[in-house]
Amino acid sequence: MSELISLNYIATVVNNIAVACDLMEWSYLENSLDAKAQNYFGVLIPISLEGKINNENVSLKLMLKLAPTDDRYRVSGAVTAMFAREIYVYSKVFSKYQDLQKRLQSQYIIPKCYYLCKDYCKEALAIQNMCEIGYLPFIHCMFLDVDHLIVSLKSLAKFHALSFIMEFKESELFDEVKNICLPLSENTNKRYIDILIDRLEKALLKFDNTNYVPLLKNLKQNCSKYIEDVYSSSEKNCLCHGDIWKENILYKYEYNKPVSACLIDYQTTRMSSPAFDVLYLITSSADSKLRQEHFSSLIDIYHSTLLEFVKDANIKNVYSHRQLDKDLKIVGPACFIVANTALWLSSGLQQEGHVRSKKVLHTESEVAMAVDNYKAIIKDILDDFISYGYLPEVEVSS
Repeated sequence: MSELISLNYIATVVNNIAVACDLMEWSYLENSLDAKAQNYFGVLIPISLEGKINNENVSLKLMLKLAPTDDRYRVSGAVTAMFAREIYVYSKVFSKYQDLQKRLQSQYIIPKCYYLCKDYCKEALAIQNMCEIGYLPFIHCMFLDVDHLIVSLKSLAKFHALSFIMEFKESELFDEVKNICLPLSENTNKRYIDILIDRLEKALLKFDNTNYVPLLKNLKQNCSKYIEDVYSSSEKNCLCHGDIWKENILYKYEYNKPVSACLIDYQTTRMSSPAFDVLYLITSSADSKLRQEHFSSLIDIYHSTLLEFVKDANIKNVYSHRQLDKDLKIVGPACFIVANTALWLSSGLQQEGHVRSKKVLHTESEVAMAVDNYKAIIKDILDDFISYGYLPEVEVSS
Protein backbone atom coordinates (compact mmCIF):
# COMPACT_ATOMS: atom_id res chain seq x y z
CA MET A 1 0.00 0.00 0.00
CA SER A 2 2.88 2.39 0.75
CA GLU A 3 3.84 2.56 -2.94
CA LEU A 4 0.53 4.32 -3.61
CA ILE A 5 1.51 7.31 -1.42
CA SER A 6 3.59 9.57 -3.68
CA LEU A 7 6.21 12.07 -2.59
CA ASN A 8 4.12 14.88 -4.08
CA TYR A 9 1.11 13.82 -2.05
CA ILE A 10 3.17 13.71 1.14
CA ALA A 11 4.50 17.20 0.39
CA THR A 12 0.92 18.47 -0.06
CA VAL A 13 -0.10 17.01 3.29
CA VAL A 14 2.93 18.53 5.00
CA ASN A 15 2.09 21.91 3.48
CA ASN A 16 -1.42 21.64 4.94
CA ILE A 17 0.08 20.82 8.34
CA ALA A 18 2.38 23.84 8.18
CA VAL A 19 -0.55 26.12 7.33
CA ALA A 20 -2.64 24.64 10.17
CA CYS A 21 0.24 25.24 12.61
CA ASP A 22 0.98 28.79 11.32
CA LEU A 23 4.52 27.74 10.43
CA MET A 24 6.61 30.09 8.33
CA GLU A 25 9.85 29.35 6.45
CA TRP A 26 9.29 25.67 7.02
CA SER A 27 11.02 22.57 5.74
CA TYR A 28 10.67 18.90 6.51
CA LEU A 29 12.57 15.63 6.46
CA GLU A 30 11.06 12.18 6.19
CA ASN A 31 12.38 8.66 6.32
CA SER A 32 12.98 6.86 3.05
CA LEU A 33 10.03 5.10 1.45
CA ASP A 34 11.46 1.73 2.46
CA ALA A 35 11.44 2.79 6.11
CA LYS A 36 7.76 3.67 6.18
CA ALA A 37 5.72 1.66 8.62
CA GLN A 38 2.42 0.25 7.44
CA ASN A 39 -0.59 -0.84 9.41
CA TYR A 40 -3.38 -2.83 7.82
CA PHE A 41 -5.48 0.23 6.96
CA GLY A 42 -3.02 3.00 6.18
CA VAL A 43 0.57 4.18 6.01
CA LEU A 44 2.63 5.64 8.86
CA ILE A 45 5.40 8.12 8.01
CA PRO A 46 7.61 9.78 10.64
CA ILE A 47 8.70 13.31 9.69
CA SER A 48 10.54 16.26 11.22
CA LEU A 49 8.91 19.59 10.43
CA GLU A 50 11.02 22.69 11.09
CA GLY A 51 9.89 26.30 10.84
CA LYS A 52 9.11 29.51 12.67
CA ILE A 53 6.10 30.71 14.65
CA ASN A 54 6.22 34.40 15.61
CA ASN A 55 9.89 34.45 14.52
CA GLU A 56 10.78 31.67 16.97
CA ASN A 57 12.24 28.40 15.73
CA VAL A 58 9.95 25.40 16.10
CA SER A 59 10.69 21.72 15.56
CA LEU A 60 7.80 19.26 15.34
CA LYS A 61 8.40 15.51 15.39
CA LEU A 62 5.31 14.04 13.78
CA MET A 63 3.84 10.73 12.72
CA LEU A 64 1.73 11.04 9.59
CA LYS A 65 -1.08 8.53 9.28
CA LEU A 66 -2.39 8.52 5.73
CA ALA A 67 -5.27 6.60 4.20
CA PRO A 68 -4.74 4.95 0.82
CA THR A 69 -5.60 7.33 -2.00
CA ASP A 70 -6.49 4.50 -4.39
CA ASP A 71 -10.11 3.32 -4.55
CA ARG A 72 -8.94 -0.27 -4.91
CA TYR A 73 -8.21 -0.24 -1.19
CA ARG A 74 -11.59 1.29 -0.34
CA VAL A 75 -13.94 -1.38 -1.73
CA SER A 76 -15.21 -2.72 1.59
CA GLY A 77 -15.66 0.68 3.23
CA ALA A 78 -13.54 -0.42 6.20
CA VAL A 79 -10.75 2.10 5.56
CA THR A 80 -13.20 5.00 5.32
CA ALA A 81 -15.00 4.00 8.52
CA MET A 82 -11.80 3.44 10.50
CA PHE A 83 -10.21 6.76 9.56
CA ALA A 84 -13.48 8.57 10.28
CA ARG A 85 -13.55 6.97 13.73
CA GLU A 86 -9.97 7.86 14.60
CA ILE A 87 -10.33 11.42 13.33
CA TYR A 88 -13.45 11.83 15.48
CA VAL A 89 -11.64 10.48 18.55
CA TYR A 90 -8.73 12.89 18.17
CA SER A 91 -10.85 15.92 17.26
CA LYS A 92 -13.71 15.59 19.73
CA VAL A 93 -13.06 12.95 22.38
CA PHE A 94 -9.42 13.55 23.21
CA SER A 95 -9.79 17.31 23.33
CA LYS A 96 -12.46 16.80 26.00
CA TYR A 97 -10.40 14.15 27.81
CA GLN A 98 -7.54 16.64 28.08
CA ASP A 99 -9.88 19.12 29.75
CA LEU A 100 -11.35 16.50 32.08
CA GLN A 101 -7.99 15.34 33.40
CA LYS A 102 -6.38 18.76 33.88
CA ARG A 103 -7.02 18.74 37.63
CA LEU A 104 -6.39 15.03 38.18
CA GLN A 105 -3.25 13.74 39.85
CA SER A 106 -2.73 10.95 37.34
CA GLN A 107 -2.78 11.47 33.57
CA TYR A 108 -3.74 9.39 30.57
CA ILE A 109 -1.07 9.80 27.89
CA ILE A 110 -2.57 11.32 24.72
CA PRO A 111 -0.36 12.16 21.73
CA LYS A 112 -0.87 15.74 20.58
CA CYS A 113 -2.70 16.04 17.26
CA TYR A 114 -1.52 18.82 14.92
CA TYR A 115 -3.62 18.25 11.83
CA LEU A 116 -6.67 16.29 10.65
CA CYS A 117 -8.28 15.86 7.24
CA LYS A 118 -11.43 13.80 6.79
CA ASP A 119 -11.96 14.29 3.03
CA TYR A 120 -12.57 11.02 1.19
CA CYS A 121 -9.35 9.43 -0.13
CA LYS A 122 -7.42 12.26 1.54
CA GLU A 123 -7.88 11.24 5.18
CA ALA A 124 -4.83 12.19 7.20
CA LEU A 125 -3.68 12.68 10.77
CA ALA A 126 -0.49 14.36 11.96
CA ILE A 127 0.17 13.18 15.49
CA GLN A 128 3.01 13.75 17.90
CA ASN A 129 5.68 11.11 17.32
CA MET A 130 5.84 9.60 20.80
CA CYS A 131 9.04 7.73 19.98
CA GLU A 132 10.83 11.09 20.00
CA ILE A 133 10.01 11.53 23.71
CA GLY A 134 11.00 8.02 24.71
CA TYR A 135 7.91 5.90 24.03
CA LEU A 136 9.01 2.80 22.14
CA PRO A 137 7.33 -0.31 20.68
CA PHE A 138 7.85 -3.69 22.31
CA ILE A 139 9.68 -5.74 19.69
CA HIS A 140 11.60 -8.26 21.79
CA CYS A 141 9.24 -11.20 21.38
CA MET A 142 5.66 -12.15 20.54
CA PHE A 143 4.28 -11.73 24.07
CA LEU A 144 4.66 -9.12 26.80
CA ASP A 145 6.19 -9.87 30.19
CA VAL A 146 4.29 -9.06 33.36
CA ASP A 147 5.87 -5.61 33.87
CA HIS A 148 4.82 -4.44 30.41
CA LEU A 149 1.37 -5.91 30.86
CA ILE A 150 0.87 -4.09 34.16
CA VAL A 151 1.67 -0.64 32.77
CA SER A 152 -0.50 -1.44 29.73
CA LEU A 153 -3.48 -2.33 31.91
CA LYS A 154 -3.01 0.79 34.02
CA SER A 155 -3.07 2.96 30.91
CA LEU A 156 -6.12 1.11 29.61
CA ALA A 157 -7.88 1.63 32.94
CA LYS A 158 -7.33 5.39 32.68
CA PHE A 159 -8.68 5.40 29.12
CA HIS A 160 -11.85 3.66 30.29
CA ALA A 161 -12.07 5.87 33.38
CA LEU A 162 -12.14 9.01 31.25
CA SER A 163 -15.14 7.61 29.39
CA PHE A 164 -16.97 7.08 32.68
CA ILE A 165 -16.03 10.60 33.78
CA MET A 166 -17.28 12.00 30.48
CA GLU A 167 -20.56 10.13 30.96
CA PHE A 168 -21.05 11.85 34.35
CA LYS A 169 -19.74 15.32 33.52
CA GLU A 170 -20.32 15.73 29.77
CA SER A 171 -23.46 13.70 29.14
CA GLU A 172 -24.32 15.45 25.88
CA LEU A 173 -20.96 14.65 24.33
CA PHE A 174 -21.13 11.10 25.71
CA ASP A 175 -24.47 10.61 23.96
CA GLU A 176 -22.88 11.84 20.74
CA VAL A 177 -20.00 9.41 21.19
CA LYS A 178 -22.45 6.54 21.64
CA ASN A 179 -24.13 7.44 18.36
CA ILE A 180 -20.85 7.64 16.44
CA CYS A 181 -18.65 4.97 18.03
CA LEU A 182 -21.22 2.22 17.60
CA PRO A 183 -20.71 -1.23 19.13
CA LEU A 184 -19.64 -4.07 16.89
CA SER A 185 -22.61 -6.00 15.54
CA GLU A 186 -23.91 -7.59 12.36
CA ASN A 187 -25.72 -4.34 11.59
CA THR A 188 -22.69 -2.09 12.05
CA ASN A 189 -20.04 -4.30 10.41
CA LYS A 190 -21.42 -7.44 8.78
CA ARG A 191 -18.32 -7.89 6.65
CA TYR A 192 -16.11 -8.17 9.73
CA ILE A 193 -18.54 -10.63 11.33
CA ASP A 194 -18.30 -12.71 8.16
CA ILE A 195 -14.50 -12.61 8.45
CA LEU A 196 -14.68 -13.77 12.07
CA ILE A 197 -16.88 -16.69 11.03
CA ASP A 198 -14.53 -17.59 8.16
CA ARG A 199 -11.53 -17.66 10.52
CA LEU A 200 -13.44 -19.91 12.93
CA GLU A 201 -14.01 -22.25 9.99
CA LYS A 202 -10.27 -22.20 9.35
CA ALA A 203 -9.66 -22.99 13.02
CA LEU A 204 -12.07 -25.92 12.75
CA LEU A 205 -10.06 -27.31 9.85
CA LYS A 206 -6.80 -27.00 11.80
CA PHE A 207 -8.34 -28.60 14.92
CA ASP A 208 -10.15 -31.37 13.05
CA ASN A 209 -10.38 -34.63 15.02
CA THR A 210 -9.71 -32.91 18.34
CA ASN A 211 -11.87 -32.39 21.43
CA TYR A 212 -12.16 -28.69 20.55
CA VAL A 213 -14.37 -29.22 17.51
CA PRO A 214 -17.77 -29.02 19.34
CA LEU A 215 -16.73 -25.79 21.08
CA LEU A 216 -15.41 -24.20 17.90
CA LYS A 217 -18.61 -25.18 16.08
CA ASN A 218 -20.67 -23.54 18.82
CA LEU A 219 -18.63 -20.35 18.57
CA LYS A 220 -19.02 -20.31 14.78
CA GLN A 221 -22.78 -20.97 14.85
CA ASN A 222 -23.40 -18.29 17.48
CA CYS A 223 -20.69 -15.83 16.42
CA SER A 224 -22.97 -12.82 15.86
CA LYS A 225 -24.75 -13.33 19.19
CA TYR A 226 -21.50 -13.60 21.14
CA ILE A 227 -20.11 -10.46 19.48
CA GLU A 228 -23.28 -8.48 20.18
CA ASP A 229 -23.43 -9.72 23.80
CA VAL A 230 -20.27 -7.70 24.49
CA TYR A 231 -22.41 -4.56 24.43
CA SER A 232 -26.02 -5.68 24.84
CA SER A 233 -25.55 -8.08 27.78
CA SER A 234 -22.77 -6.39 29.76
CA GLU A 235 -23.14 -4.77 33.15
CA LYS A 236 -21.39 -1.58 32.03
CA ASN A 237 -20.30 -0.04 28.75
CA CYS A 238 -17.88 2.76 27.95
CA LEU A 239 -15.76 3.98 25.07
CA CYS A 240 -13.24 1.20 24.45
CA HIS A 241 -10.16 0.83 22.27
CA GLY A 242 -11.38 -2.23 20.41
CA ASP A 243 -7.98 -3.54 19.27
CA ILE A 244 -5.73 -3.27 22.27
CA TRP A 245 -2.68 -5.52 21.96
CA LYS A 246 1.06 -4.99 22.18
CA GLU A 247 1.37 -3.66 18.61
CA ASN A 248 -0.86 -0.72 19.58
CA ILE A 249 1.07 0.27 22.70
CA LEU A 250 4.31 2.24 23.17
CA TYR A 251 6.39 2.10 26.36
CA LYS A 252 8.59 4.52 28.25
CA TYR A 253 11.43 3.11 30.32
CA GLU A 254 13.48 3.98 33.37
CA TYR A 255 16.49 1.77 34.12
CA ASN A 256 15.26 -0.68 31.45
CA LYS A 257 11.92 -1.16 33.18
CA PRO A 258 8.61 0.04 31.66
CA VAL A 259 7.11 2.86 33.71
CA SER A 260 4.46 4.25 31.36
CA ALA A 261 2.41 3.16 28.37
CA CYS A 262 0.89 5.14 25.51
CA LEU A 263 -2.00 3.56 23.63
CA ILE A 264 -2.12 4.27 19.89
CA ASP A 265 -4.29 3.46 16.85
CA TYR A 266 -7.89 4.37 17.64
CA GLN A 267 -9.43 3.20 14.37
CA THR A 268 -11.62 0.57 16.05
CA THR A 269 -12.69 2.65 19.05
CA ARG A 270 -16.27 1.73 19.97
CA MET A 271 -18.80 1.44 22.75
CA SER A 272 -18.28 -1.86 24.51
CA SER A 273 -17.86 -3.54 27.84
CA PRO A 274 -14.49 -2.49 29.24
CA ALA A 275 -14.01 -6.14 30.15
CA PHE A 276 -13.51 -6.93 26.46
CA ASP A 277 -10.48 -4.62 26.18
CA VAL A 278 -9.03 -6.01 29.41
CA LEU A 279 -9.44 -9.66 28.46
CA TYR A 280 -8.35 -9.12 24.86
CA LEU A 281 -5.12 -7.43 25.96
CA ILE A 282 -4.27 -10.25 28.35
CA THR A 283 -5.27 -12.86 25.76
CA SER A 284 -3.49 -11.43 22.73
CA SER A 285 -0.35 -10.13 24.39
CA ALA A 286 0.49 -12.66 27.11
CA ASP A 287 1.33 -16.34 26.95
CA SER A 288 -0.48 -19.02 28.91
CA LYS A 289 2.24 -19.31 31.56
CA LEU A 290 1.91 -15.63 32.44
CA ARG A 291 -1.89 -15.85 32.52
CA GLN A 292 -1.79 -18.86 34.80
CA GLU A 293 0.55 -17.12 37.21
CA HIS A 294 -0.83 -13.57 37.18
CA PHE A 295 -4.35 -13.45 35.75
CA SER A 296 -6.21 -12.58 38.96
CA SER A 297 -3.66 -10.00 40.07
CA LEU A 298 -3.70 -8.34 36.63
CA ILE A 299 -7.48 -7.99 36.79
CA ASP A 300 -7.15 -6.48 40.27
CA ILE A 301 -4.51 -4.00 39.09
CA TYR A 302 -6.72 -2.86 36.22
CA HIS A 303 -9.76 -2.44 38.46
CA SER A 304 -7.98 -0.62 41.29
CA THR A 305 -6.40 1.80 38.77
CA LEU A 306 -9.83 2.48 37.25
CA LEU A 307 -11.43 3.20 40.62
CA GLU A 308 -8.55 5.40 41.78
CA PHE A 309 -8.72 7.50 38.61
CA VAL A 310 -12.48 8.12 38.75
CA LYS A 311 -12.32 8.73 42.50
CA ASP A 312 -9.88 11.59 41.84
CA ALA A 313 -12.66 13.08 39.69
CA ASN A 314 -15.11 12.73 42.61
CA ILE A 315 -17.02 9.88 40.99
CA LYS A 316 -17.80 6.65 42.78
CA ASN A 317 -19.42 3.30 42.08
CA VAL A 318 -18.88 3.31 38.34
CA TYR A 319 -17.86 -0.32 37.90
CA SER A 320 -17.62 -2.81 40.74
CA HIS A 321 -15.30 -5.81 40.76
CA ARG A 322 -18.40 -8.02 40.76
CA GLN A 323 -19.61 -6.33 37.58
CA LEU A 324 -16.19 -6.70 35.97
CA ASP A 325 -16.04 -10.41 36.86
CA LYS A 326 -19.51 -10.96 35.40
CA ASP A 327 -18.62 -9.07 32.23
CA LEU A 328 -15.42 -11.07 31.76
CA LYS A 329 -17.55 -14.19 31.45
CA ILE A 330 -19.94 -12.48 29.05
CA VAL A 331 -17.20 -11.21 26.72
CA GLY A 332 -15.13 -14.42 26.84
CA PRO A 333 -16.56 -16.02 23.67
CA ALA A 334 -16.28 -12.80 21.64
CA CYS A 335 -12.77 -12.21 22.92
CA PHE A 336 -11.67 -15.65 21.76
CA ILE A 337 -13.38 -15.20 18.37
CA VAL A 338 -11.63 -11.88 17.70
CA ALA A 339 -8.29 -13.15 19.05
CA ASN A 340 -8.50 -16.17 16.75
CA THR A 341 -8.89 -13.89 13.74
CA ALA A 342 -6.02 -11.63 14.84
CA LEU A 343 -3.69 -14.55 15.56
CA TRP A 344 -4.47 -16.19 12.22
CA LEU A 345 -3.44 -12.91 10.57
CA SER A 346 -0.34 -12.25 12.69
CA SER A 347 0.86 -15.85 12.27
CA GLY A 348 1.20 -15.28 8.53
CA LEU A 349 -1.66 -17.58 7.52
CA GLN A 350 -3.86 -14.99 5.76
CA GLN A 351 -2.37 -14.76 2.29
CA GLU A 352 -5.44 -13.71 0.28
CA GLY A 353 -8.02 -10.92 0.45
CA HIS A 354 -7.65 -7.16 0.99
CA VAL A 355 -6.14 -7.58 4.47
CA ARG A 356 -3.24 -10.01 4.30
CA SER A 357 -0.61 -11.11 6.76
CA LYS A 358 2.46 -8.89 6.81
CA LYS A 359 4.55 -11.99 7.34
CA VAL A 360 5.03 -13.75 3.98
CA LEU A 361 5.54 -17.52 4.12
CA HIS A 362 7.64 -18.76 1.20
CA THR A 363 7.93 -22.52 1.71
CA GLU A 364 5.73 -25.41 2.83
CA SER A 365 7.99 -25.79 5.84
CA GLU A 366 7.38 -22.17 6.87
CA VAL A 367 3.63 -22.65 6.48
CA ALA A 368 3.72 -25.82 8.59
CA MET A 369 5.67 -24.06 11.34
CA ALA A 370 3.22 -21.12 11.28
CA VAL A 371 0.26 -23.50 11.56
CA ASP A 372 1.85 -25.33 14.50
CA ASN A 373 2.56 -22.01 16.25
CA TYR A 374 -0.99 -20.77 15.64
CA LYS A 375 -2.50 -24.03 16.93
CA ALA A 376 -0.37 -24.02 20.08
CA ILE A 377 -1.39 -20.45 20.96
CA ILE A 378 -5.08 -21.07 20.22
CA LYS A 379 -5.06 -24.30 22.25
CA ASP A 380 -3.57 -22.45 25.24
CA ILE A 381 -6.24 -19.75 25.02
CA LEU A 382 -9.03 -22.31 24.76
CA ASP A 383 -7.70 -24.24 27.75
CA ASP A 384 -7.27 -21.11 29.84
CA PHE A 385 -10.73 -19.73 28.96
CA ILE A 386 -12.34 -23.09 29.72
CA SER A 387 -10.65 -23.11 33.13
CA TYR A 388 -11.95 -19.57 33.83
CA GLY A 389 -15.48 -20.53 32.79
CA TYR A 390 -15.36 -17.94 29.98
CA LEU A 391 -16.56 -20.23 27.17
CA PRO A 392 -19.90 -21.98 26.66
CA GLU A 393 -20.24 -25.49 28.03
CA VAL A 394 -20.68 -27.93 25.17
CA GLU A 395 -20.55 -31.67 24.91
CA VAL A 396 -16.93 -32.55 24.23
CA SER A 397 -15.93 -35.56 22.16
CA SER A 398 -14.12 -38.25 24.07
